[in-house]
Formats: sequence, C-alpha cells, structure tokens
Amino acid sequence: MPRVLIIRPGALGDSLMLLPALKDLEGKVRITLVGRQPGIGFIRPYVDSVMDLEGSGWHRLFMHTPDPKGLPVSDMDIAMAFFGDEGDLIRRNLEQSLPGAAIHLFRSFPCKGEAVHTAEHLARCLASAGLPVDPERCIRAAKKGVLCQERRRPERQKKIVLHPGSGSIEKNHPPAFWIDLMGRFRQDRKFMDFTCIVLLGPAEHSLYACIEAGLGSRNAEIVCSWDSDHLLRTLERASLYVGHDSGVTHLSAMRCVPTVALFKNSDPAQWAPVGPFVRLAHGRKPDPDLIDEILCAARDLVWQNSLSAP
Repeated sequence: MPRVLIIRPGALGDSLMLLPALKDLEGKVRITLVGRQPGIGFIRPYVDSVMDLEGSGWHRLFMHTPDPKGLPVSDMDIAMAFFGDEGDLIRRNLEQSLPGAAIHLFRSFPCKGEAVHTAEHLARCLASAGLPVDPERCIRAAKKGVLCQERRRPERQKKIVLHPGSGSIEKNHPPAFWIDLMGRFRQDRKFMDFTCIVLLGPAEHSLYACIEAGLGSRNAEIVCSWDSDHLLRTLERASLYVGHDSGVTHLSAMRCVPTVALFKNSDPAQWAPVGPFVRLAHGRKPDPDLIDEILCAARDLVWQNSLSAP
C-alpha cells in the first residue's frame, strides 16, 4: 500500500477541507498528515498518523541549507505540501529527506474567483499526485453525510448553537446582530421553546462581556468551549447551528448538524460548508432582512432534519 505524506498547514476550516478526500482514500493508501492544531485532532480518525507542524524537527522544512538530520518522517512513496514555495526551498528539503519519493507542491486554495470548492480543489491535487481519489465522488458523498454515517447520532435537544466569531473579523457581524437574532428566535413560534447557546472559543473571548450584557432575560446561555471534545458535545446535541464562514461552521456541517452559514464577504462557491443539512445566508449588512433569511433557513432545516431522523 503506498505511503503518502501530506503537509497541510492552516486553521481549523483549512484542515477540515481535506476530509472528503481522506474519507474516499480510506483503505487505499497509508497517510501521514502534518498540520496544525486543532484541525489535526479532527482528521486523526481518517489517516494512519498525524504530526504537528509546530513539533520538533519540522522547522527543517524551511531551512535554506538542507539539514542532514532530515525531517521527522522517512520511507514515503509520495510527498505533497500545500505551500507557496519561492525558490523551491520546500521541494529541496523534501527531496533531501525523502529520496526516491515523488514530490508535489500545490496551492493551498483555489485561485480567487475560480468556481471550484476548496475541498474539491484539494481532492484534485491529491488525484494529480497519483492518489486513487475521485474528486467529484468524494464531494457528493460528503454532501450526503458520509463523514458522519458511521457514527450514532446523539439525540438532538431543543438547543440552537450560535457562533458569533470566525478567524477573520471581516467575516463577522457585530454582537448586537446576534442579540437581535436571539430575540427573533425567542419570538418565533417554531423556536420559542428552544434554548440559544452562544458558543465562544478562544478567538471570541473579547465578545463575552458584550454578549452577556445583551442576553437579559432571554432563554439563552453562553458556553465557552476550549477543547475539541467539549466543542463536539455542544454541537452534536443541538437541533440547529448558526455561524459565520468559520472552521466551527464547517465542523458542524460535516457532523450532520443542521447548519445555517452566514457569508458576508467570503466566497460560498469555494467555502460553502459540506454536509447534508446546510443552508446559506448572504448579507453584508446585519439588518432585519438577513435575520428573516436566517429564520426561514432555520425552519426549513429543522423540518428537513425531523423528516430524515431514524
């Protein structure tokens, strides 16, 4: 079975975009994935081993003079890295450490304006390196829920998880928008007996005081999720998730949680979440029209999910 090294740095969402292709490759190749936390933690079940790019020895990948100690891996048949590589620095270090391996360097993302999803771009790169992956098939399967079919879904509770952050402030609507959205959920006949859970991670810590002050007497609470297990438990017990274009939103969709993804200025053609219960809401302004769009999508998702439940 071919031994494959994949080096894919990036934030949570960047890492998760590999999952459709990795799922399609299960049992066909032996993969060592090098990436960053927290993404590698969620990828671990789909590959043979994971390594942290911030760990010992990986700095040699970027050295101008190849280190005779080499990289912390050996005996690979194929090695690929998703990096810009001016001067072929990374290529030379891979060739020095992995003699005989086929070396491939790829763009981390599709070109701006290119009408291809990031997950499909990555799958195409793996296919062009000779891996037995079918890009179109793996994306179709992920949209149908293959990434969570093997797991028993926990019982959904009457909870709506709202994630008001992302890795880029330019993608985010202000806290006041999320307070208004919770108020509208509370008034909606479909959701008035649901509890809103405001999910805050390390990147959203600064929002805590503002969100807390705005909750008032609403049927809502704040959950600070600092570790992967807690994050998954929070997501998978929810009947609905609403969030910006973020890694947590991609995770929610791939775990088959009914997900409304808000796109403010990123490209949904490249970054729409992949999963069976996903709706997109578009709007650069945090206005009542956007809230109406979210509520309409939410009602549709909850109805769809109730029909598909076993």
